[in-house]
Amino acid sequence: MQRLLVLNLFISLMWPILNNDYTLGALSLGFFFGFVLMSLVQRRYGLYTMRAAGFGAFVLWAILQSNVQLALKVLASSVGFHPTMRPGIVAVPLTLTNQFDITVLASIITLTPGTLSIDLGEDVSGHLQPYGEPEEDAIGVETEVDDLRPESGVGLTELPDRQTGPRDRGEAALLVHAIDIADPNTFRAGIKQDFERPLLELRRLIAEMDAADT
Repeated sequence: MQRLLVLNLFISLMWPILNNDYTLGALSLGFFFGFVLMSLVQRRYGLYTMRAAGFGAFVLWAILQSNVQLALKVLASSVGFHPTMRPGIVAVPLTLTNQFDITVLASIITLTPGTLSIDLGEDVSGHLQPYGEPEEDAIGVETEVDDLRPESGVGLTELPDRQTGPRDRGEAALLVHAIDIADPNTFRAGIKQDFERPLLELRRLIAEMDAADT
């Protein structure tokens, strides 16, 4: 994946030099030709690039929609109307295990007005707690809580391991605060369908390209 992207960027930079045209249009044209060439070499690269661009456009649209909805609620309040606001915190169980992907998901949620990623937790026996904190008296857990804390005594919140993912005893969950939650299940399903699922698909394409290079 990285090799194809570097080659694509190299062609994009060389195109203006070869054509003696140092403009943004020439740079974009060079990237397009590089993209077509790399897609012929590795079909999944073209599929990944198009889906990544589509997902980026969808995220921008979601941010715009949230801005409009939030602005309408503020305007309604300013003129005497008081729309119902049901703020709350929802735990969104994650299928993602890659640290970078989880960071991207949390950043997208935070960038969307009205929602905020608070922390990464873990669902242990139906109770949410910071990820990395073992449940008291949990079966098969030999690590003490104090062993997971630095010497300063400040608690740690660890991301799932990149290779193994969340531990079997608990499912990773992203804690999300929203200013208006009509139905937690619908809110949770929306995040997983709109944001997590595309990231999972992009990660799958990257893994397939890396496997093809080996």
